[in-house]
Amino acid sequence: MTTPDLTRDPALSAALRGAMGDAPEPDWDRLRSSVAARAEMPLARRRREARPRPWTRARSLLPLAAAAGIAGLAISLATPRPANPPPLTDADRRMVEQIVDAQLSDVDPLLSGEAAREALIEAMVDS
Repeated sequence: MTTPDLTRDPALSAALRGAMGDAPEPDWDRLRSSVAARAEMPLARRRREARPRPWTRARSLLPLAAAAGIAGLAISLATPRPANPPPLTDADRRMVEQIVDAQLSDVDPLLSGEAAREALIEAMVDS
């Protein structure tokens, strides 16, 4: 049947109205609140899914960071460690002490505060 074929039958309408009475007026507010109550949870879920999450990008990088950490640990454990260095001989130890003493002898009066202002300026210019 097509739409033009559908016509209202006044006799049927009168019979139904006589048996059932007039159709009640719909309660639109009650219908609206009922629809809103049923749609509340699905709408909340959709809003939560649509909200951008700032930690999503960082969360996707966590496996990469874990893999890099494990690889770094494996490489550090696999590389051979140098053996304990041999102890310094007395001649080497004296040489180190001479070098340190020679370098600190110029700076020692400056650090102790005993140097005059000119010595401080002179040391700065010589550097």
